[in-house]
Amino acid sequence: MLKHIYSTSLIIFLFSIASLAQIPDHFVNLKVLPSDISKDELVSVMRSFSSGLGVRCNFCHVEGEGQGLGSMNFVSDEKDNKKKARIMMEMVHDLNTKYLPELSEFSKDIIKVKCVTCHRGATEPQSLEDVLFEVVKSKGLPEAISTYHQLYDRYYGGFAYDFRDHSLVSLSEMLSDSSMFDAALAFDSLNINMYPESGTAYFGLAEAYEKKGDKENAIKYYQKSIELNPRSADFINRRIEALKNE
Repeated sequence: MLKHIYSTSLIIFLFSIASLAQIPDHFVNLKVLPSDISKDELVSVMRSFSSGLGVRCNFCHVEGEGQGLGSMNFVSDEKDNKKKARIMMEMVHDLNTKYLPELSEFSKDIIKVKCVTCHRGATEPQSLEDVLFEVVKSKGLPEAISTYHQLYDRYYGGFAYDFRDHSLVSLSEMLSDSSMFDAALAFDSLNINMYPESGTAYFGLAEAYEKKGDKENAIKYYQKSIELNPRSADFINRRIEALKNE
């Protein structure tokens, strides 16, 4: 994780130095940014894209045959990511100039939206459970488990994804509601391996068993959840009593 953070920081630092030397003083094909933007301002904008999405220039721009920024075809609109970036820039501008100012009626401290506000260092601003749910559906459970560990190794300690116990409980609920009970139970077990003292993780496992129709295991793990999280005893005991009376 620290290696990844160091690498990203180094990329941004090198981009800042190299870009000033290799980016021209005047620009063409600017459709959202002002035509008279300075080199320093443009580099600052590009740097915010790089850090906000965890990407480099070639994410949006076409690379030439050479190496470095000097080989980039910044004028080309060939890549869809560049076209999408323009739409997103306009959206951010509208949020900051049209909608967020309306909140001044309720608060003096109005935030400004940036790329990083939603992306948080990831190319796609999706929650962990949404990413894993799509992988389960498209590539299967083993690939989804592998994806979880890859994302954990790369992003844990940052803010791209929420790796707390409740994220996998939410995923388990999504999978159970889609009748993918084995996948739900697998991720609940993974959650417990990651957080063995979490009443929330055991609650997710119990709920998955309940939705599957396995009352015995549901009651067993609801009781375990109470042991670890006594403050939820009243609520969980009502679930247990309901199961016993069915």
